Amino acid sequence: RRRDGNSNPWKIRNKSQIKLKVKREYMKLEITKVKENPLMDRREVKAEVKHEGDATPSEEDVLGRIAADIGLDQDNVEVNHIYTNYGDNDSEAFIHIYEEFEYSEELKEEAVETSQEDTQQASTEYTEIVSGTITEAKEALNEMDSPDFESALEAEKSNKNRTTLVDWLEDQIEG
Repeated sequence: RRRDGNSNPWKIRNKSQIKLKVKREYMKLEITKVKENPLMDRREVKAEVKHEGDATPSEEDVLGRIAADIGLDQDNVEVNHIYTNYGDNDSEAFIHIYEEFEYSEELKEEAVETSQEDTQQASTEYTEIVSGTITEAKEALNEMDSPDFESALEAEKSNKNRTTLVDWLEDQIEG
């Protein structure tokens, strides 16, 4: 204690306000990925949070920061998770945003779409390959650059379901 009876040499009266200001100054938030989810009418955002020399920020702090940075109402933003590795000053935040906002196209995560035509064409091709003898099927699959043994196995099981070929295909999948 000091002579004046105050143990705090800085004469700070409300420490929580000071800590909150420090957190907001040093917390940097950068959006790394945005995935559109039209079914849930939301954008699923992955952000990197840097909080040098401070504890992992609370969900409220991250919510306030991202809403302020993007210019959205906080009611339309939901912080799902904040992950921090032990002893690290960087965190990953997963955020759901229920409002349209502008972001760089580089951040957009493309959804992989497979059309039914491609799937049917591949299954028809493998059905033709396994329809012959077992030896012919093995040779045809071995001649392919990158055969899909799972599709061939599925085609064989739906057609003749020969144990020898099924066992060989399962070995190829495992091996």
